[in-house]
Amino acid sequence: MFPERESRYLGDVVALLRGLLADQLTAVYLFGSGAYGDYDPGPSDLDVQTFIDGTLEPAVRTRLIEELDHTALPCPARRLEFVCYDVRDVTPVARHPQYQLNLNTGTDIARHVSTDPSTESSHWFLLDQAIGRDLGRTLYGPSPADLLTAVPRAWQLSAILDSLAWHDSSEPATPNRVLNACRGWRYAETGNWGSKRQGARWVATHHPDLTVVSAALTSRHDYGTVDSHAADDLAIRTRTAVNAAIRTTTAPS
Repeated sequence: MFPERESRYLGDVVALLRGLLADQLTAVYLFGSGAYGDYDPGPSDLDVQTFIDGTLEPAVRTRLIEELDHTALPCPARRLEFVCYDVRDVTPVARHPQYQLNLNTGTDIARHVSTDPSTESSHWFLLDQAIGRDLGRTLYGPSPADLLTAVPRAWQLSAILDSLAWHDSSEPATPNRVLNACRGWRYAETGNWGSKRQGARWVATHHPDLTVVSAALTSRHDYGTVDSHAADDLAIRTRTAVNAAIRTTTAPS
């Protein structure tokens, strides 16, 4: 059951967006565990994706940043991860999606704002669109499947490899390194996406020797760490599964 407090917050976010963006607003979606049936109060984020017709005017962008900030509109989850796209930049889908605004704000981080996609790793945004198209929850506008075009499987697999490389270098001992790898491994072998915890449960069932998975599920609640060498082993095995899937996948023309 999705918590009432989070539901009220999302309603406030949509009302704010409708007020600031007016006729430019095309759709607002909830992605991530909140939409995928696996929301976990405490460690889970709220991932809100907004699609507009045209570009954000600088004054509107500034107001969005200030009014969505945790200090102005407190997020009941660990953080709000908010991305705004011009719908023309993502339909049809691009291998490296362009966005108008990427904002992270919450209790556990300093506010992060980006308006330049070249400064961010594109795998985050491509995988969000791929998973969210199938599993996202509509907060405003048409369903994700009606608005977004399908992401080629070859691109998704390539983005999983990019994610593995990013976590190898940037977060070698975090639970999220393990859980993101598990989610990607499950997709590579089954073609099914889900939450990170769902991916971890799948790996734990099929590969019980990988005890780092249960360690990651436990330590994510207190923002702890996992054994980096055990995470390395999981990443290697995930990469092997993804590369095997790539060999049997036709690349988009």
